[in-house]
Amino acid sequence: MLFVGAIVISYMGLLGGLAVASPGEGLTGTLMEIVPGNWRDEAHIPAYGLLAWLVMWGLRRRGWPVPYAVPVGVLSTIVFGLWTEVAQATVPSREASPADLLNDLLGGLMAAALMWYEQPARHLVARVLETSTATRDVRAKGTDSK
Repeated sequence: MLFVGAIVISYMGLLGGLAVASPGEGLTGTLMEIVPGNWRDEAHIPAYGLLAWLVMWGLRRRGWPVPYAVPVGVLSTIVFGLWTEVAQATVPSREASPADLLNDLLGGLMAAALMWYEQPARHLVARVLETSTATRDVRAKGTDSK
């Protein structure tokens, strides 16, 4: 779990650093100017979706059931998104945006949907493989008796 926690905190540090970077100043600011503005706004969806996924994945590895891990993952993503928007508002050439917070929520919800539906799919694949193995064993036993 320590490894997963380190990944989540490192990724949060990256997102926090990008939130307070000023366009045109320093390396991150120069890189930000290369990316079109509307892409930066929409990049919140996959960025915060990945954060939510990492939090939920870490909780699942600790044995949390999906119905508990999903809301905690989404809530932690929204709280962190709110924190980054407040931090961003303190930077002179940046401003907080409710649209960014909604994109953060959308990313978290998309990750939650993937986490929610990934679990039944994993069980379905296991059942199909188990059934095909059992069928093959029955056929093999049936040919031995002839």
